[in-house]
Amino acid sequence: MDDATITARVKTVLLNDTQVVATQIDVATVAGVVTISGSVRSKAEEARAIELARTVTGVRDVKSALQISPGS
Repeated sequence: MDDATITARVKTVLLNDTQVVATQIDVATVAGVVTISGSVRSKAEEARAIELARTVTGVRDVKSALQISPGS
């Protein structure tokens, strides 16, 4: 599976989850390694976003560059 497809699938799974504000999260994929960046409201939301990204077929690893910003 190519990186663009993985990125699209990760974005979709994040958007469909009620616990994550996906509009604040950017997704990039290189060689199956997904990097998520942007802002989340809590450490729990960050963990949920990472967990969701890992469920996508083709993802080899997930790296988080998310910033915790309670007001976001």
